[in-house]
Amino acid sequence: MLGAMRTLAAWLFIAGVAAVAIWLARTPTVADGRAVAADRIEEFRKDGVTSMECDDRIPIGRNGAAFTCIAALGNGATQVVDFTLKSDGALVWKPQPPTRTPSPRKPASRDPRGK
Repeated sequence: MLGAMRTLAAWLFIAGVAAVAIWLARTPTVADGRAVAADRIEEFRKDGVTSMECDDRIPIGRNGAAFTCIAALGNGATQVVDFTLKSDGALVWKPQPPTRTPSPRKPASRDPRGK
């Protein structure tokens, strides 16, 4: 009788662990946007990107992920970049046109800095 109880307990334990594993496998992974931005900035630094901010939480499922980052360019402009992470691990990005940098304002005639 004791052997049967141990066997039943072992089977229940195995079934419970399997259920938890299946549940965890179905939940998406959530990446921290700061870590993703740090990885991406190294790739785009040669293109004049000085800093980058991505979505705070990026859910990555079995089909991949889609997220947006804002890149600060060396000339002061910003650029929105849409990223798609495919299920095979390939990363595709689609940059939007950069914003124009504001032109310097002409100081007022009474401004002592303008003289």
